[in-house]
Amino acid sequence: CTGLLLPHRWPTSYSQWWECDFITEGIIDNGGGFRDSLSDVSEELCPSSGDVPVPLPFFVRTSNQGNSSSDTRDMYIPNPSCKDFPKYEWIGQLMGAALRSKEFLILSLPALVWKQLAGEEVSWSKDFAAVDSELVKLLEVLEGVDREAFEFMFGRELTYTVVRSDQRVVELIPNGSSTVVRYEDRKEFIRLVQKARLEESKEQIAAMRAGLLRVVPQPVLDLLTWQQLEKNVCGDPEITVAELRRFITFEDFPSDDTRIQNFLEALNNFTSGSDCLSFLPSLDALDLMPQASTCSCTFFLPNYSSAKACEELLRYAVYNCMSIDTDKNAWD
Repeated sequence: CTGLLLPHRWPTSYSQWWECDFITEGIIDNGGGFRDSLSDVSEELCPSSGDVPVPLPFFVRTSNQGNSSSDTRDMYIPNPSCKDFPKYEWIGQLMGAALRSKEFLILSLPALVWKQLAGEEVSWSKDFAAVDSELVKLLEVLEGVDREAFEFMFGRELTYTVVRSDQRVVELIPNGSSTVVRYEDRKEFIRLVQKARLEESKEQIAAMRAGLLRVVPQPVLDLLTWQQLEKNVCGDPEITVAELRRFITFEDFPSDDTRIQNFLEALNNFTSGSDCLSFLPSLDALDLMPQASTCSCTFFLPNYSSAKACEELLRYAVYNCMSIDTDKNAWD
């Protein structure tokens, strides 16, 4: 990719921030390749699957991703160990560009991060459970426990240390790893833990906000709540079939065509993560497969015998056919 660092304001004719040439794929980038590259950037920063390693060092999985009882198990947080602040600033610029355009940079970040990006205050009680709910519960127990239970639960094993999201153990006070927490000092220990964990990614988030403000004027950012900022950068996490249908236009066949009914019925059985078909090959041997022209946001749907057949081939296409092969010969 070749990039152009956009100034604070740019002409509306700049529909793309860069153009892409995908090696071994037949692509002429009129927008589809650019959007696919944004999806790749999002996926490499914050993988949507918990079963794959995180390829880049800028974000780490929250502790909740390993906690089966948490409701927020897909979140990431800026890596406290990564000090490459210019890269975090660049990520912030991409977020700002997404906010000012119709494109999305889908980053699964908790409210703790979005609030700081928006300049809002964060608190332990409201925000940290989305990062490490087990630690929040543990500190609640620790605060209310009596002396006998404290000695039984912790003995002399509880020291002035805490494990951050990057799995590094840090000391809360000088020589904290060799200093045992006494019962009467437990509330001070709790305060130190909360402060350390709330601020563990403070520098990285500050760099992201600095990049965001290079693209979005601060008076504009100040008008947005953290929820509005997240929605403008990442889009809606859930898209219903009813909402999708509002934006569909039909060409060459009426809206009551059997293909449309099969397609919409099939989509009702998809999860939100697979609602959008990205790229499909157009080889002659795959005439029965659906195809997508991402540059023009056009979807080509064969006439299937049933909604079930439509759903099966859509699922296969979503998970197995991600290359762009229709624009040109990839080897030219």
